[in-house]
Amino acid sequence: MAVSAVLRTTQVTVAPGGAARCHVLIRNNSAVVDQFAFTVRGDVVDWTEVKPARVNLMPQQEVSVELTFTPPRSPEVLAGEHAFALMVASREDPAGSVVQEGLLTLDQFTEVEAAVVPVTSTSRRTGKHTLAVDNLGNHSHGVEVSATDADSRLTFKVKPRAPRVEPGTATFVRVVAKPKKYFWRGENRLLPFTIRVLGPDGAPIEVEAALDQAALLPRRFVRLFAILLALLLVLVILITTILRQRPLSLVGRAPIPSSTAPPPSTTATPSSTAPPPPSSAPAPTTAAPAPPPARVGGAGSAATTGRTTPAPAPVTTTFTIGAQAYPGVGGGPQLFSYVVPDGPRHRVTSVLLRNPAADVGQVQIRHDGAVVGTVDLAAVDRDGGDGLLFRPDNPPLVAPGESLVLAVSCGNERDPCTPQGVFTAALVR
Repeated sequence: MAVSAVLRTTQVTVAPGGAARCHVLIRNNSAVVDQFAFTVRGDVVDWTEVKPARVNLMPQQEVSVELTFTPPRSPEVLAGEHAFALMVASREDPAGSVVQEGLLTLDQFTEVEAAVVPVTSTSRRTGKHTLAVDNLGNHSHGVEVSATDADSRLTFKVKPRAPRVEPGTATFVRVVAKPKKYFWRGENRLLPFTIRVLGPDGAPIEVEAALDQAALLPRRFVRLFAILLALLLVLVILITTILRQRPLSLVGRAPIPSSTAPPPSTTATPSSTAPPPPSSAPAPTTAAPAPPPARVGGAGSAATTGRTTPAPAPVTTTFTIGAQAYPGVGGGPQLFSYVVPDGPRHRVTSVLLRNPAADVGQVQIRHDGAVVGTVDLAAVDRDGGDGLLFRPDNPPLVAPGESLVLAVSCGNERDPCTPQGVFTAALVR
């Protein structure tokens, strides 16, 4: 063999970003002058330098070749053992080339970076963030991810909590921040928090983030709701005003004279010379207007007129009985009464019943214990309608100290029944 090579150190240890050296002794065993070239093989080629790279040796002459290893501080060069070889090629005897092998151990280094996207999330209920953990070191390891806020106004979900990160790669962790309390309206509330990444060297990495919590009801919704509510209120007022233009007062319709009212009396004051009125003249009735005045007497005589005077309109009074009867009360209907005050007697001609809440049930009109009439509440109109005008077949005559009663049987499931009765009574002379 024309050449021999001896590696003085078979194992070399180097730190990333540093440098390490080893020497190889080269000897020319041939009888002629020869030139030798040195080449490094293995995955250390890119960061290994050979000095000298070529040498001429006399027979039996030796030379020391230096190998310098300078691995970069990069995740592309992994920590651990790396085999290498130095090939010595002879120009004069190519078949006599030799290879000397060695082992390089690269130390570990840890470098972790973290970033969160988005830094500030805006949400009404939960803020979603993605944490990117970059392993810039030269070995794989696990990390622990956690999140806290100083004011303890948030709860967090971190998935995964303990991922394993490979060198030269990024691992993504999902962080969900949820507020402990919500609010319906108002300005947004900024809730900051901190995400911590704990690596194998024990030094935590802190990343700041925040949740911009918004109200459950957006501003546009509140404004639109207020506008719609105002329009609805205007519409209700307009409809109510139009309906109340009808000739119905709050105390009911004006009483209509009954056919049993006494007919208007006819009074005539004839003169001593006037003849009696003809027997064929029609008698006045309550359904027809009074006849025009008749002029009697001949020419040259004093004329005397006869007029029909209608009966005076009855004097009426009104009063209201309001009720609030609760459902599910035993012992019969609930009574709401009105006691007639001192004064003349009155005859109840009509009762205007109203049912503003559209209650269900039954209402009785009583006079001193006697039932005047019974009405189903479902037949009475809602608020804003005319109501139901009840006219008793036998109008009761009420005297001072007597009572008029609304007896209500409420059929609602929960809310009380609130019917009203507006009584119209005529004065009895």
